[in-house]
Amino acid sequence: MKPVVRLVVISLLSALLLVVQVALAIVPNVELVSLLILIYTLLLPLPTALGIVSIFVTLEFIIWGFGDWVIGYYWIWPLWVLLVYFTKWINKDDPHRWALLGAFWGILFGILFSLHHGILYGMTYSYAYWIRGISFDIIHAISNYILILLSYRVIFNILKKLLERLGVTYESNHKNR
Repeated sequence: MKPVVRLVVISLLSALLLVVQVALAIVPNVELVSLLILIYTLLLPLPTALGIVSIFVTLEFIIWGFGDWVIGYYWIWPLWVLLVYFTKWINKDDPHRWALLGAFWGILFGILFSLHHGILYGMTYSYAYWIRGISFDIIHAISNYILILLSYRVIFNILKKLLERLGVTYESNHKNR
């Protein structure tokens, strides 16, 4: 991929994450970010997907300001990229499996964030934070499951075709699909 094209693709995909996050911010824990990061990780090289996520978190920090959540986002969202990357050989192109992983991620996200708060403020705070937010984690899990199940194939195929038109080669692990 040409350097200029690579920069444009990374910039646009990072901005798209921010746009969908802001657009759905009014609905607690219903988001397309997990779905898009899933698809980016499947279609792009791992370093590119991780770079997009880092830029997205930085853009969120610029828009929403700094808080303890920023530090968490810098390690939790890349963990989602790695989770997708290392399970793609199992899940292949099965939307049901990706939806289940997305639901799992919705719960795990809350657990990881509570652990993050435990490191910063103590484990007692961590437990209270997780218990207080479990209903939001359940919403996150259910919405991830539904959104991935309904949208995965369509968005994956659209983005794959757009990237191919730009001459962007996607991950070679798709030979198993």
